[in-house]
Amino acid sequence: MRSDLPVKEVMTSVVCTIKKEDTVHTLAKKLVEYGVGSAVVIENGKPIGIVTEKDLIAKIVARNKLPSQVRIEDIMTHPIITITPYTSLREAARIMIRKGIRRLPVVNDRGELMGIITDNDILGVSLDLGELTALITENSVGYSVETPREVEEDLYAGICEKCGKYSDSLVNFNGLRLCEDCLETEK
Repeated sequence: MRSDLPVKEVMTSVVCTIKKEDTVHTLAKKLVEYGVGSAVVIENGKPIGIVTEKDLIAKIVARNKLPSQVRIEDIMTHPIITITPYTSLREAARIMIRKGIRRLPVVNDRGELMGIITDNDILGVSLDLGELTALITENSVGYSVETPREVEEDLYAGICEKCGKYSDSLVNFNGLRLCEDCLETEK
């Protein structure tokens, strides 16, 4: 893969969005509808924040709050970090690693939302593991990446090609290396 490829070639252009006035209950329904783990908070066509599954767990579930009574502006992460469509995949990966984030909204020169790129999108275009390791080492964030290795009977350690999480037991299924959770959803 060419790491100088611009993110516009890989980004998702249909983005799950939400308004800051909406409730967390509305957000949860949208996340399910889109099948994603985050929504970009939009105001006047421009991203002003982001809400992720992690926010929902930490700020709603862990605090036993009622989703229909909490507004998005109360839990969104802001200010939001964005990139342009011409940012390279390598730079996008570097920003994600350095900032400890997994999603980057893509905006045009007027600051309007054009798409989003995730860590899974970058992994999906087969950023070779050596280059990814170099990025992680270069940014010294404390992440550790192992080269996929055979464990036993078609089991591998590495990054799941569906959810992007590290697993000690990936299984080959329909040409993909999947963790146990993703394997169950595929069957």
